[in-house]
Amino acid sequence: MIARASGGVGLAAALTVLSGWAFDVPILRRIVPGQPPMVVLTAIGILMLATALLLGTGSGASRPIRRAGRWIAAAAAAVGIGGILQYLLPLPVRLDDWVQRLAFGPLKPGSGMALATAASIAAVAVGLLFQDAPRRWLRDLGTLATLWGFVIAAAGVLGYAYGLGALHQAGPFSRMALVTAVTLGVLAVGALFSRPTRPWIAPLLCAGEAGSPTRHLLPAVVVAPLVLGWLQLQAVRSDLIEAETGTALLMAVLTLWLAALVVRVARNIDRRAVAERRLRETLHGMNEALERRVAARTQELAEAQDALVQAQKMEAIGQLTGGVAHDFNNLLTIIRSSTDFLRRPDLPEERRRRYLDAVSDTVERAAKLTAQLLAFARRQALKPAVFDAGERIRGIAQMLDSLTGARIRIVTTLAEGPCAVRADPVQFETALVNLAVNARDAMNGEGTLTIELTCGRPKPSIRGHAGSPSPFVAVSVSDTGSGIVKEQLTRIFEPFFTTKEVGKGTGLGLSQVIGFAKQSGGDVDVASVVGRGSTFTLYLPQAEAGIGGEKPAPEPEGQALEDGDQCILVVEDNVEIGRFCTQILHDLGYSTVLTQTAEAALAEIEAVPFRFDAVFSDVVMPGMGGIELAKRLRALHPEMPVVLTSGYSHVLAGNDAHGFEFVRKPYSAEEVRKVLREAVAAKPKVRPAPAET
Repeated sequence: MIARASGGVGLAAALTVLSGWAFDVPILRRIVPGQPPMVVLTAIGILMLATALLLGTGSGASRPIRRAGRWIAAAAAAVGIGGILQYLLPLPVRLDDWVQRLAFGPLKPGSGMALATAASIAAVAVGLLFQDAPRRWLRDLGTLATLWGFVIAAAGVLGYAYGLGALHQAGPFSRMALVTAVTLGVLAVGALFSRPTRPWIAPLLCAGEAGSPTRHLLPAVVVAPLVLGWLQLQAVRSDLIEAETGTALLMAVLTLWLAALVVRVARNIDRRAVAERRLRETLHGMNEALERRVAARTQELAEAQDALVQAQKMEAIGQLTGGVAHDFNNLLTIIRSSTDFLRRPDLPEERRRRYLDAVSDTVERAAKLTAQLLAFARRQALKPAVFDAGERIRGIAQMLDSLTGARIRIVTTLAEGPCAVRADPVQFETALVNLAVNARDAMNGEGTLTIELTCGRPKPSIRGHAGSPSPFVAVSVSDTGSGIVKEQLTRIFEPFFTTKEVGKGTGLGLSQVIGFAKQSGGDVDVASVVGRGSTFTLYLPQAEAGIGGEKPAPEPEGQALEDGDQCILVVEDNVEIGRFCTQILHDLGYSTVLTQTAEAALAEIEAVPFRFDAVFSDVVMPGMGGIELAKRLRALHPEMPVVLTSGYSHVLAGNDAHGFEFVRKPYSAEEVRKVLREAVAAKPKVRPAPAET
């Protein structure tokens, strides 16, 4: 804004003077009445400077316009240099006189372009020429040249203002007109302010801490000495005071003035420090208040999050307990109705057998239901072994043909080599059957079911859980069914959650799959596109082939017992279950001893070490548990077979490598008979041979 206004003033002054020479109007040549006129060459130089300043400071000036401004500045510099050379070199024709003759006529004696005028025009032109130079030292040189041009013009103005002949009647300033000095000073200020980011100008215009004090102090520092000096000169010339007295008064007043400025600056600094201190205190208080509000809000959000999580947990528990209650009530209805009919003395044998079969089947379904729930909770007792996943898939694929129906085509893609995994083979096959059944239902009995096996595959990040670079065996089951909507993907593994029609699904199949995978050290990933199908990928840790196989039992030495006359030590803290178990063993032909604690069982064995052929123990008991008892017996009596039983045990779920035979409750008499026979056969009790007579 200042630069454009300065350019406008210079342009108006130059055009006014040229019009005065062209139309022979003396007042237009002088502008200021009673002062010397501005010659034509000076007016042309000022016109060029003003034009270059306006072209170089436009906000939307293009590169060609700026380039034209630099060329005009170069021409103005040439005018100034030409004016200087006519004073330095003995030329036959003066440049200012030659230009004056072209426009009006010869110059009068003693008139023409002053040396100071030429130097000021050249300096300001160099500043405009170098203000956008690529090198910093050239830009600094241009700024210094502009400052020099301003000093020359200011000296001429002061010469007229102070009435000093040396600055407007003699020497380099002898021919400088007042209008010339003022116009060149204005143009120099405009050139300086045309680039407000320069070091000399930035403190005056910036909005930072230095801008405001500079703008307040600079006028007082510059204007006051000039006014005081002018007053001192006028007083001396009017013989009001002597020169020495005026100088002394001037120095005293300037000293007081500068002292007052220093005091004012100090007070401003003090006020600023107080304001900053108050501002810091206010900000500190606001920051503490904000921190308190953030802490309170964070606490509220945490409590709300906890409440939401608790509500979701209660919802899940409600869904789980509701599903369990529903299914178990259905099973109990069958059992209760059957037992009511079995109490009738006149019930035909055929119907009695039918009700007994119904009770037996219902118990098996209840046991399967609890096993599925334990699988989802990752609390089932697994029996891991190392097996080839490819062989298992080949075997189960044949069975899936009858399970899925003739209209579903089963495609298996297996790895070339063996893919060994360490997991429970039965649960592995159950998981594949559950995935296949879900795929069959999603395809409405018609489509393509693809089972793909890959080895050595890293486990990716699944549902926000970190992945693993370790090798995994990946079994993918893909279907061409309806797919799963995005909103249901996060709930499909919840127990009793199903999208099937009533009576077509329990909602426990995928719960068993993910529970088995998690408990085995793997996971299940799912990808689905609505209308195109779904892919479930079961990840299980890969194992080395042959690792984990059971070692053959050592051959016993001596004479083994014959079948029969075998005694089983039963360890069960529940009296009713213990009595029922001993009754089963009696019916199977075993003699029994029942103890309710592991400590009592150890005492019975230590009393007569060769009395018992096997130990049948519960896992969860007060005091010493069943696994600890089994380990004690393995250390004290390695020949003693131990069979463990439990309906649920977090110890068995967390450690499947206990190395003992296990029967899951509820068990049947046939299961107990089979596991005891295998255990006793593997480690038959050996008694010393009779002494020879």
